[in-house]
Amino acid sequence: MSTVACIFGSRSVEHEVSVITAHQAMAALGPHHRAVAVYIAKDGCWYTGDVLRDLRRFADVHELLADCTAVTPVVDASNPGFRLLPMASPKRGLFGRGSAEAMDVDVVMPLLHGNLGEDGTLQGLLEMAGVPYTGSDVAGSAVAMDKRLAKTVLRAAGLPVLDDVCVDRERWRSDPSAAVRFAESLAPYPLYVKPMSLGSSIGVSRAADSAELSTAIETALAFDRRCIVEAAQEGIIEINCAVLGDQTGARPSLLEQPTKRGLLSYDDKYRSKGGKSAPTSAGMKSAQRLIPAPLEAGLAERLTQAALDSFSAVGASGVARVDLLVDSGAGSFVVNEINPIPGSLSFYLFEPAGTSFTALLDELIDIALRRHARNADSIAVFDRWMLGGGGAKSTA
Repeated sequence: MSTVACIFGSRSVEHEVSVITAHQAMAALGPHHRAVAVYIAKDGCWYTGDVLRDLRRFADVHELLADCTAVTPVVDASNPGFRLLPMASPKRGLFGRGSAEAMDVDVVMPLLHGNLGEDGTLQGLLEMAGVPYTGSDVAGSAVAMDKRLAKTVLRAAGLPVLDDVCVDRERWRSDPSAAVRFAESLAPYPLYVKPMSLGSSIGVSRAADSAELSTAIETALAFDRRCIVEAAQEGIIEINCAVLGDQTGARPSLLEQPTKRGLLSYDDKYRSKGGKSAPTSAGMKSAQRLIPAPLEAGLAERLTQAALDSFSAVGASGVARVDLLVDSGAGSFVVNEINPIPGSLSFYLFEPAGTSFTALLDELIDIALRRHARNADSIAVFDRWMLGGGGAKSTA
């Protein structure tokens, strides 16, 4: 039986979405894996404990954390692997009451969305620790999360993407009027403004005139130091396709079509009907959508291939979701963005085709182990000391 650390939360505006994804995944892990909940609170502190498996306890986070063990991840170059070490004078052991010894982890499953988790930062720590982890590696995660960088890579691969302009916080603060005029040079209104590296539609706005554009840019730059401005695509539909695999082979999910036209807000994606309640445990599965998307067969095939090509172009691994904007009448489309850790891991797109959530997680872990084994074949350091003869011989 392998020990799988499911890391979730973090200092991200998508914190609650991550909590939901993690609880779905921990519930679906097969009996041959032991899930260990590792929660990164909004202040950046790490915790573990069995109580983190109960989603209802998150209604009172302060009380919840009082029943957890504060831990810190340990990277020990002399003994590769991922360990969680209890902080001084822990009230609980790593699995509730009991031992306060460091815990070894066989595989890490990053289940975070947004900054400091989905963008390559946590993946870098896991690379340093030398532990297998699911999902895309550092480069694939960073490229996919940066909308401008992802477009550059996709465009180079021959995939259609929207033109955009970038406005950064420094430019905005120095001369907001000039920044608005610069954004207006892209295309006629309406325009969309998006934070550069966020998901879940947070900070995304539609602008129909210069006043709305100014507000939209200010809103986006409150969440990210850069934002992009794109021309609105009128009369289009959104089509999403998840991809599972790695650079040695990948397969697509069914296509989905969200039933709401226009901008899908955070509430549309995660909250119950009416948007008044807290995010639900159903996660992305609760959103209204058509699966499979009702598309002409030839167009569906082209969109599926574009998703596979996008996955390959950014070097994604594990499961990622590719979002496309489609003009079904004209038979044209653009790749909108790539989500390296999609909400609910997009399990609901694979289930109708016969892949259960448990089987999906098993495959993610197998992919992580294969990548880890391949990386172990690479020479990391030289056994000689090139600055003189007194260096200690490397044990790597």
